Amino acid sequence: IIPIIAQNVHGIIYCMEKQSTKKHASRYLIIGTSLAIFNFGLYSILANLIINNSDFLWLSNLIATTVTTILAYILHSKITWKERNPGKLGIIKFFIWNALLAFAISPLLTQLFSLIAPLYNSAFNLSTSLNLPFNYEFIQSTGAFLLTAVVTTILNFFCYDKFVFGKPKTVNPNSQNLKDSKSQKSKPEGSKSQNPKLNNAKSQ
Repeated sequence: IIPIIAQNVHGIIYCMEKQSTKKHASRYLIIGTSLAIFNFGLYSILANLIINNSDFLWLSNLIATTVTTILAYILHSKITWKERNPGKLGIIKFFIWNALLAFAISPLLTQLFSLIAPLYNSAFNLSTSLNLPFNYEFIQSTGAFLLTAVVTTILNFFCYDKFVFGKPKTVNPNSQNLKDSKSQKSKPEGSKSQNPKLNNAKSQ
């Protein structure tokens, strides 16, 4: 009997965790998409207008990712994982992970993806044949950014859900018992029926 009960409990917990993961994933995708658009806009301005050097695409990505990271923590902690309580340690873990992402993983991926010349040559030839106003540098920087965004988005979700934002908020059983005892004290003791005949019958 015990193994059957344990198996059923495990199945219930698994279903609850799966539903919670789906809920977090949907919120994460909405907020993540908005942040990705903002990140892409800032990255494009830096890469094509301010820095304007294909050898420093990693720097454009670094700056854009750093600014977006600050917004990401605020939005994810208040909306995506609002029922979680990461605490001060969660904040530290968030910025440690994103520092690693911003200063190492993301720039490295961007630089590696920028080396896929055959892909960008094909896209540039297609753009030229369609008379689109996109030069090779723009296609290269955009392609490297999008490929990096896909990889880091997947990594981010699993790291946030399992490592950064921790477990759901728990209710202190002592405080709950205290609330229950107060509510019981607030009730009238031995509330008697307002029907005098019923009260007389009980006293007899």
